[in-house]
Amino acid sequence: MGTGPASAADAGAPWGPALLRFAVSLCLVLAGALVAGCGTDAGSTPEQDVRRDAKVIRQYFPELGAFEEVVWTGELLGDTRAAVPGPSDFRVSGMVRLTASDTRRLRSEYTWRDAPGDPAVLAGLRPHVPGQADWQTSEDFTATVTEGRYAGTFHVDFRKNALVFDATNPRKKV
Repeated sequence: MGTGPASAADAGAPWGPALLRFAVSLCLVLAGALVAGCGTDAGSTPEQDVRRDAKVIRQYFPELGAFEEVVWTGELLGDTRAAVPGPSDFRVSGMVRLTASDTRRLRSEYTWRDAPGDPAVLAGLRPHVPGQADWQTSEDFTATVTEGRYAGTFHVDFRKNALVFDATNPRKKV
């Protein structure tokens, strides 16, 4: 067993089954959101595009701690036609409301610097990003979360206990 073409391809794949399941789930959610959004005005952001399930985000970003709430959305990147073989790249953006203890922990464990402007996020998340925020970023925190394996940005407003993230192809850790 394990000598067929499918198992040989799976053995050399740089992604794991969990990432593939996440990408497929994300694709289904996005397809449903696109169908549900048919007929809406251009530029609108249907609530169907936004998810609030914390389990997925905790699996990919356990460093965020036991946050109180999350709002996130994602999209597949590149050519998403079924005729194109292989997994698709995906981007996920979200905003978490940190607990007071996690806010204190992040502030004390990492070096933060002011971040000019607002964080870059997917369009569906923009209405959920706090306005007039004092955004800060940390190269150390970003390196800890991404482990140098994917691109990601993390912006924190310590006064509002808000953290905004945007990542491409994050990897499940838990």
